[in-house]
Amino acid sequence: MTHRLSLAALLGTLLAAPAIAGTGSDVFQRLDRDRDGVVSRAEFRAFRLAMFDRIDTDADGLVTAGEIEAARGSLPADRGIWSQDADGDDRLSPTEYVSRMRGFDRADRNRDGAVSAAEFSAAARYLAALKH
Repeated sequence: MTHRLSLAALLGTLLAAPAIAGTGSDVFQRLDRDRDGVVSRAEFRAFRLAMFDRIDTDADGLVTAGEIEAARGSLPADRGIWSQDADGDDRLSPTEYVSRMRGFDRADRNRDGAVSAAEFSAAARYLAALKH
């Protein structure tokens, strides 16, 4: 169940994020900043850092549970994110926030270090099936 929720939360966030709203294909194109046909770990990390900035509504450089839940809206809770809270202060720094990229790792089915359009599409279809 944790696997489903974290992947669903990740993809839901990707597909619903105002900065990259659109179809799954549009989202993939926006994540693939260098237009090489894959989303690299670095591209995904850069996206996560930008997402961190959007979630950090009080701009204090840390995100709280309240900020994360507000950003998530109706998406399922992903309590696993708090395993990234290395110092145990109930807040995530940018470094902690991007320390693990479970969604990227799960979408990268062939483990080549990049998410292809086909892998992204398969993950999006998985999310759509969870919603029904």
